[in-house]
Amino acid sequence: MQKMERTGNMPSEKWIQLTGLRLQVSIGIHDFEKVAPQPYQLDIGLAIGPGYRTHHDSITETVDYDALRSEVSALVRSRHFNLQETLVQDVIDICFRLDPRVQGVDLRSAKTTVYPDCDSVGLHYRMSRADWLAETA
Repeated sequence: MQKMERTGNMPSEKWIQLTGLRLQVSIGIHDFEKVAPQPYQLDIGLAIGPGYRTHHDSITETVDYDALRSEVSALVRSRHFNLQETLVQDVIDICFRLDPRVQGVDLRSAKTTVYPDCDSVGLHYRMSRADWLAETA
């Protein structure tokens, strides 16, 4: 096996991904959006610190993405959201609260049935824990 050489100043990044989480969400400001939940998709990336590494093949050594999925699913079932921004910000709160090793979140949201001529309408947030804490202080 050939050893890879590090070139340039490319930083090392480690991410846990929960991609294509499909949910039914009560979301939107229009009356017709308040009648029934609509299809919604989330892509969630969790940036993990540079020292992150498993040694014993144990769930305690990693961020529990089962818990992430469960908490996000419970959140979207809990109430109606007028704005995607509110839902996305609540999901980011969950991500940082879930595990202190999460140093950043990259989250994309998508309302997938809003317009007939496009795939989705959504948001993209990419936040470090420090920036998130500064914004919410």
